[in-house]
Amino acid sequence: MHMQKQTILPLIAVGTLSSLGVGLLGPVYPIFVVNRFSASLIDLGLLYTIILLTAALVKAPAGRLVDLYGKEKIFFTGLMLGAACTLAYTFVTNILQLYFVELFFAAGYALQRPALLAFIVDASDKAKRGLLLGTFESAYDIAEALAAIISTIIVSQIGFETLFLISSSCQATTGFFVLKTVAKT
Repeated sequence: MHMQKQTILPLIAVGTLSSLGVGLLGPVYPIFVVNRFSASLIDLGLLYTIILLTAALVKAPAGRLVDLYGKEKIFFTGLMLGAACTLAYTFVTNILQLYFVELFFAAGYALQRPALLAFIVDASDKAKRGLLLGTFESAYDIAEALAAIISTIIVSQIGFETLFLISSSCQATTGFFVLKTVAKT
C-alpha cells in the first residue's frame, strides 16, 4: 500500500485537532484543581496517577476493541467520552467527583490512542511508516505546544469554563471529522 496525500493529510489534521483539544487542558489543569477544590499536592499526584494507570490498563483491551469493531468506532467513542468528561469539569463540585470524571477521561484517551495508531499504520507503506509516524507525532506535539499558550491566554482572560467548552468542542469536532473524512479515505 502506498501513502497517499489524500489519506495522510486528513490523518495529520485529526491528530493535530485531537492534540489541540487535549493540549488545552495540560498546563492549566493543575491550577484549576488547586483553585476550584483547594486540592493538595497529594490530590494532584493521585489524579495524575489515576489518569495514567487507567489509561495503561485500558489501552490493550482498547486495541482489541479496535480489532473487533474497527478503528473509526473506537476512536469516535474515545473522543466523545473525552469531550463529555472535559465538559463535565464545569459541573464537578468536589474532588471525589473529579476523581470519578478522571477515570472516564483516561478510559476515553485509552480508546483513542490504539485506534489513532491503527489509522496511521493502515495509511502507510512499510518503507515510509517511520516517516509518517514521525511526521504525525511532530504535528501532534506542535499542536500541543500551541495549545499550551492558547490555554493560558483563555484562562487568564476569560476563565476555565470557556476553556473546557473549547477543549470539549475540539475533541467532538475531531470525532465528527473522523466519521466524515478519515473513515472514508
